[in-house]
Amino acid sequence: MRYLETKGVRIPFIFEKNSDFPVIYLRLVFRNCGRSFDEVAGVASMFARILNEGVNDSFFKDLEFRAINLEASSAFENLELSFSCLSEHKNYAFKALAKLLKNPRFEEKILQRLKLNTLGELASLQNDYDDVAKKLLNQMIFKEKEFQSANEGDETSIKAINLEHLKAFYKDFFHLNNVAVVLGGALEEEEARDLSLTLLKNLEKGRQSSQKRYELKDKTQDVILQKPSEQAYIYFATPFNANFKDEDLHLAKIALFILGQGGFGSRIMEEIRVKRGLAYSAYASLDMSHSYSRVFGYLQTQNENAKEAKEVIKQIFADFVKKGVNEEELKQAKNFILGSTPLRYESLSKRLSIAFAEFYQGLKIGAFKEELAKIKNANLKELNAYIKKHNEILNLSFVSVQDES
Repeated sequence: MRYLETKGVRIPFIFEKNSDFPVIYLRLVFRNCGRSFDEVAGVASMFARILNEGVNDSFFKDLEFRAINLEASSAFENLELSFSCLSEHKNYAFKALAKLLKNPRFEEKILQRLKLNTLGELASLQNDYDDVAKKLLNQMIFKEKEFQSANEGDETSIKAINLEHLKAFYKDFFHLNNVAVVLGGALEEEEARDLSLTLLKNLEKGRQSSQKRYELKDKTQDVILQKPSEQAYIYFATPFNANFKDEDLHLAKIALFILGQGGFGSRIMEEIRVKRGLAYSAYASLDMSHSYSRVFGYLQTQNENAKEAKEVIKQIFADFVKKGVNEEELKQAKNFILGSTPLRYESLSKRLSIAFAEFYQGLKIGAFKEELAKIKNANLKELNAYIKKHNEILNLSFVSVQDES
């Protein structure tokens, strides 16, 4: 973890030299400028689509000719551009990205085509009941407008987006105070720094955007959306009061692994699938970001079993908080989490992603490996005490898309 300095701004710079293969990976992350910062719902997503149009009609053809893979993507909190390429083409890749940062294609004809494509994608998702249920859950458990539509926006907001919205987004968020650079591959650090500074030289200084925080509603809900479906698509969520810098957060990861994140052997899979045969798959996982912290889960079952399945989930959570876990469950969780660690670090792109996640969560680089030592040394008494104090997870809200006829 280093910092680049230009125009009086210190820019986070995460770098790893790795010459195992002659490749370069770059992620340029613009923080605090995703869906949660849209003036009109879907602007961030639409701007990412604009970036994926290049600077002219031959832009991506020229990249493809050199096997350079460049893509922009938008999420709830951030927007990023990334590329991978052979090291022999790195100079071309950096220059191409610099041109894209400087000259997005703010053209009415392109915008209208992209809006039409986005509306078509949204229309096709209306029959994707997984997607419908997931969106409806977010609408129910959060009161803020940012959760009332997906990252892409909705039909009304997409039609309302114009070039001025996109230009304003570009001006407000694409600047030095928002960006972080994640870079690795077959090059020296000095060259990596020089290439990155050259890439960023045309960006304005700007003003750093503040992170936003959202809390789940206090009132629990159980919403059923009637659709002609042979299955019930059930999503559920609860608050989880935790912060990335909590000293005991490793206990949350063990607890949620045992409860529903660990696949076969987890409490939810054992009760829902193995004992009752209510679903082929069911899970619950810790879903944390700067924006919110929750436990998020899903299962799919037959319509006539939907009510029973939800009651079973409630009972599993209640027993989990009241009785905790046993020594064997703790042992199995530790074995899996610790045993799978080498896979998380096996490639350069994975290691860079982990390093960026540590930085983004406000932790020092290497914090995840230190956390593994805490997981290894965790004992049953402290784990069950941690679970018992998080009784907010009993405040379960459900959304199910099903046919009740």
